Amino acid sequence: MSALAVEAPVVWVGRGIVRAAGRPVLHVVGEGVTPPAMPVFTVPLECQPDAEQAPGVRPWDGPVTESSICPACLRSLRGEPEPEAPRLVPAGVTEALPEPEPDSRGRGHLRALPDLPTYAEALLPAEHAGHPIKWSLPWWPAPVISHYDPSCEWCGDPAHGEMTSGRSGHPTSKTAPLRIYLARRCTSCQLMTAYEQVGGDLKTIAHHKSRAPKDCNR
Repeated sequence: MSALAVEAPVVWVGRGIVRAAGRPVLHVVGEGVTPPAMPVFTVPLECQPDAEQAPGVRPWDGPVTESSICPACLRSLRGEPEPEAPRLVPAGVTEALPEPEPDSRGRGHLRALPDLPTYAEALLPAEHAGHPIKWSLPWWPAPVISHYDPSCEWCGDPAHGEMTSGRSGHPTSKTAPLRIYLARRCTSCQLMTAYEQVGGDLKTIAHHKSRAPKDCNR
């Protein structure tokens, strides 16, 4: 769905929609500003018109609803005042806490939340082109790259994920020359892709498809 073909209130129709890096909420770009074609900083937003203070953003052409847009952007578009700041209680002053309301079943006790689902660890390829691969395990955190949204392309998890490297063959062998491999995975949904380094490029040799629901961590 185009950012211009949004549903519900018309307050943001005709305005660009972007997503801040590592955050699930969507933002409305400043009036007259064209959304970037790639992840970038210094884009003025409706809630943060100072481009130097605005977060890094990337284009967004997915579905847009009022609940998915930054509340501060909506308040600014509607001309609504900012909510009142919480009242500060002076140090040393004791206030009674409100009594907890009983749950819907009237038993008044806490209910346990189910554990978050976990997924089987991605399996690295044991060989490629008939040559066994020796991987450097355990996995290590992927490096942080500025101006790049590290969110998982499948589940949307904002973590940077993990990487590992591997090799096969030997530098002096004529029948099995040295080959270098890299792999990257999402620690949440276990989406994994393994590559062979060919010159300055990376060639995909294996892909572990995640079993998690699409966009479940956005």
